[in-house]
Amino acid sequence: MDNSVRIMLMNENETRKVAAKIAENCRIGDILILDGDLGAGKTHFTKWFVESLQSGDDVVSPTFSIANFYRTQACGLLHIDLYRIETFREFEDLGLDDYFYQSITLIEWGKKFISYFDAYILISLHINDENSRLMTVSYKGEQHKPLIDILNYEMKGSIC
Repeated sequence: MDNSVRIMLMNENETRKVAAKIAENCRIGDILILDGDLGAGKTHFTKWFVESLQSGDDVVSPTFSIANFYRTQACGLLHIDLYRIETFREFEDLGLDDYFYQSITLIEWGKKFISYFDAYILISLHINDENSRLMTVSYKGEQHKPLIDILNYEMKGSIC
């Protein structure tokens, strides 16, 4: 059984649809690690993820602030950008650990700290051409297996 799905996203609307489907299947305590090419759409994915959960908050890249919090009716969302964080010590010194259990957390450039987490959803975005992206969604932690099954079923026309 494969623990990943590859989806060819031909435009922003398809990315928005996948972001909403993933958001719909996430729960408080879930960690989403966003990785991939620079400019591939990690922040846009986060924006559509947050919007799909009915948040009225503006989603902006936390490249310099490191972390942004967004509110929804159902839960809080933590959006972290670790592009400028180099070491595990720096990551731990951010003091965000408690929020991981109280919110859904999306971490851009978090793959370098992936071993810190017992369970996660890894979303990798790679530029295919000007408009299309290849998204690979994988996981660690059996609680996330249903998401892969749902994506395989829902996105069957776009699966690579």
